[in-house]
Amino acid sequence: MVWLYLLGGLILVLVTLQCLMKIYFGAILNLIMNFIHSNIETVKAKLFDEAISKIKSNKKNERLEILELGIGTGENFRHFPKGSNVTILDKTDLFLPYLNESIKKNNRNDLNVSKLVVSKAEEMVGIESDSMDLVVHTFILCSVDDYTKVMNQVYRVLKPGGVCIFMEHSIDNENKPRKILQKFIEPLMGDCKFLDMKKVLNSGPYDHLELKKYTVNRSLITFINPVVYGYGSKS
Repeated sequence: MVWLYLLGGLILVLVTLQCLMKIYFGAILNLIMNFIHSNIETVKAKLFDEAISKIKSNKKNERLEILELGIGTGENFRHFPKGSNVTILDKTDLFLPYLNESIKKNNRNDLNVSKLVVSKAEEMVGIESDSMDLVVHTFILCSVDDYTKVMNQVYRVLKPGGVCIFMEHSIDNENKPRKILQKFIEPLMGDCKFLDMKKVLNSGPYDHLELKKYTVNRSLITFINPVVYGYGSKS
């Protein structure tokens, strides 16, 4: 009988957490993503520097055309080259206030946020082919309906010589306890799924791909490990 009480208590906790996530989803996700990004800042800064140096689609001193998938908390804006034109694509405008806050916080008024496209990443409605020097997505492939379509769309909108920068959390196939934890909390994560991101990104259309893994050494967010990151380019 004891195990029935324990099971009932566990189900009650899960249902309660799901309700809280639905009600306070934007604020909760903002707090979580701020914490995650603060713990990967060093490796992310190096990634942006390396990947941006590989862009061959833009003439010197011209503004970069950047597309970011997912508004999120605007934590990537600090790494965008000065004076860039930025287009943002998201399936919702729920996080727009956090984006504006990030622009102010990081003193990035030099960026020209020219367009907010409310659309699924699988479709990228209104974004022309061969129009972007740089596409950025961090922690979004886990929550899309079809990651293959998303990567194909990214490739479509990149100019020849353009680059896509990505950072994504992954299922941990090498750490069984962490993998069990990931599967346990997955029902609480809304649209977010734990996927084998190395396999996912290797299946993409990029002509050149650089992949690396990073482990965040913080117990509170150990469930996001490993973080698979890198960049892909279009010839």
